[in-house]
Amino acid sequence: MEYREFFQRATGNPPYDYQVRLAEADPWPDLLEAPTGAGKTEAIVLAWLWRRRYASPEVRAATPRRLAYTLPRRVLVEQTHDRVQRWLKNLTGLGDLSGFDRVGVHLLMGGETDNDWDLYPEREAVLIGTQDMLLSRALNRGYALGRARWPLPYGLLNNDCLWVFDEVQLMGSGLATTAQLAAFREKFGVWGACPTLWVSATLRPEWLATVDFRARVEGGLERHELTKSEWKASNSPLINRLKAVKTLARAGAAADDPKNLAKEIREAHQPGALTLVVMNTVKKAVELYEALTAPAAAPRRGRKAAAEQTPLIAAPEVLLLHSRFRPPERRAKMETLRQMEETGGIVVSTQVVEAGVDVSARTLFTELSPWASFVQRAGRCNRKGEFKQADVYWIDVDVEDKKSAVKNAAPYTPEELKAARKELKDLSDVGPRALRDYLAELPEKRLAGLYPYEAEHVIRRRTAEELFDATPDLTGADLDISLYIRENDEHDVQVFWRLWEGDDPNRPEPQAEPGRDELCAASLNEETKEWLNKQNCWRWDFLESRWQRAENIMPGQIYLLCAKAGGYSPEKGFDPEAKEPVTPLNAIGRTPEGNDGDPYSTERKIWQTIAAHTNQVVEELEKILAELGASLTEKERAELRRAARWHDWGKAYHVFQDALTAKARPDFALPDELHRWGKSSGKSERYKHPGFRHELASALGMLAQGHPDLACYLVAAHHGKVRLSIRSLPNEKPAPDGRRFARGVWEGDQMPAVKLGGGVIAPEITFSLAPMELGLSENGQPSWAERVLNLLETYGPYRLAYLEALLCAADRRASANARPEVSND
Repeated sequence: MEYREFFQRATGNPPYDYQVRLAEADPWPDLLEAPTGAGKTEAIVLAWLWRRRYASPEVRAATPRRLAYTLPRRVLVEQTHDRVQRWLKNLTGLGDLSGFDRVGVHLLMGGETDNDWDLYPEREAVLIGTQDMLLSRALNRGYALGRARWPLPYGLLNNDCLWVFDEVQLMGSGLATTAQLAAFREKFGVWGACPTLWVSATLRPEWLATVDFRARVEGGLERHELTKSEWKASNSPLINRLKAVKTLARAGAAADDPKNLAKEIREAHQPGALTLVVMNTVKKAVELYEALTAPAAAPRRGRKAAAEQTPLIAAPEVLLLHSRFRPPERRAKMETLRQMEETGGIVVSTQVVEAGVDVSARTLFTELSPWASFVQRAGRCNRKGEFKQADVYWIDVDVEDKKSAVKNAAPYTPEELKAARKELKDLSDVGPRALRDYLAELPEKRLAGLYPYEAEHVIRRRTAEELFDATPDLTGADLDISLYIRENDEHDVQVFWRLWEGDDPNRPEPQAEPGRDELCAASLNEETKEWLNKQNCWRWDFLESRWQRAENIMPGQIYLLCAKAGGYSPEKGFDPEAKEPVTPLNAIGRTPEGNDGDPYSTERKIWQTIAAHTNQVVEELEKILAELGASLTEKERAELRRAARWHDWGKAYHVFQDALTAKARPDFALPDELHRWGKSSGKSERYKHPGFRHELASALGMLAQGHPDLACYLVAAHHGKVRLSIRSLPNEKPAPDGRRFARGVWEGDQMPAVKLGGGVIAPEITFSLAPMELGLSENGQPSWAERVLNLLETYGPYRLAYLEALLCAADRRASANARPEVSND
């Protein structure tokens, strides 16, 4: 199918010429620059999908099966998700089009395990999330995701995936991380193509010249943009947007004067039209909102005073919008915003509307911001060119006083604001074409000064390699990746509120993990830190498998609060000054996974033997490998099949068998003495050996039998809890007689012979924990750490994690759909 027809069916509109050229581009570009409102999202998503289905065989084979669409702000994510779903719905079932209903569209915003998208690595998927969620997953430290789950998205996002970073001018330090990750994928190697596309209306290639990606930038990145004829053509469908007039003037009131600024906004507001106000911080936005919604002062008495009164007019509706709302309230506000575009009103917002929000205001007020941000904000005014007259007012910020300049400019720098102010004073029209013509006349030095960028923290190769191991240290701590995600003053945490009896959220059972709708983002500034530290704030302890009082508030983490603590209102969002109890949303989900937990291993649905479950895992793996085609070599396919067959051998160990059958009664008898239980229909007892990991028992048995290192590693790592090292944990019960122990496996214990399905019988063995020692073991064999390091040298972290993800997906899918039949083989 030709791309123009494909685009028309998906969107109901014909594509612009630059959108067609992107879909047919050879080679695929590294950079995409297009003015605001020009349909960049449609251009990218539909080009990717068309290239997957209808381009030449060579292009289809080179186009990744996953698209990671990364946005800087949370509010933009749900809107983009809805649009992509609508396009796919329009494509589904239309004549010769088929299979589009199997293309997954997933929100990565924390909660509800991100829709289990990573359990289907063979399927096409569009993954939409903020830079916090997607970059943290690419670094193997997925924010708002259970630790044991980290390696799955880590492996899948760094292989066979097209990365798109939209509105890169807003990404801060995260932008340097995107360039470094692109360089690391080239150096470490990946399965399938894993290109990156950086997108903005104001794009400077030098922003990407990081230490490991500089050579690519200097060699020349492939750029895609509107041609000169597209900018000037009078018959272009884009012409109304490009030539839209937006008259610029300076607001009379300053940003730190909300009362007078509110008065000026009311006077400039046009009844029946939308007025959009963009402030630089949530605090300023809330103060202005309060000034706009404050009750009018009582009229003065007397004949003279009455004559001076302004005639009463209907007060416009005022809406506050920022990123510190729970999803249900945020969705309601976004719906109200869409209605106000038709009915009129005043919307006070932060940078959340700066990019991606498809809204067009008749009047725009914007606090002074860096030039690239100003251009984006101006793009929300007269966006479609539908108004003959549209007004933009910039609100000045005092950045001259050295004592207060840094505070007043936050979250930006005084230098950025001064550079933007210098240009704004010379402008009278900030429409797309007017801005382009103005910038074309500026000297390069002055132009470069408008787009300063220097990342304070740049991730290096050694750190990227260290992040491969998701095992916590003995205190439960991790490498801090927040420095590589956002600027220091823009870090977030997520909080949710629950009610429980007494003082302990672990009684009688630990509070369930939060659903996505419960999570509220909070900026991790000093005010928030101080408030959270004063509350009984709880964080899930992976090693102890319980909620523990948080001692150090860390970026990217999820914290549980008692609803009685307050801190939130539907009107203003997260607000430490809100004293009223918070209304909790319905709690859904299970208890968060801890080190001892095996929610995907036992599943508590039906009784099933190890052999029966293993046969299902092998079936699921074959489905995955069949869909992946020739992207893996026969060697890796063989090792994956071997790992699938032997992965649950360790469940034959008496520690697992005793826990499984202590409370629950089997539905049927085991077929013979060589079978053991793999799953039960009831709740398991706690392990007699705290910290027990059956996958380690499986891997140690395989090592003793001489299986290849790759298969042994994949077996050990398939639950995400045993990776680079084998060591005992603080909560473990020591083995008697001074024997070595680790993860509940005791040296010298025996594991019986057991059927693994497919005619395979694992022999009886006696455990040796010699591989946990550094250097050569007693029999002269390499240690576990040395074996894994050799695998990392051979495959690199991304390809090795990808193989882990394939086995893990097959195992969890089989567990979630366990069949009751008994295997006798």
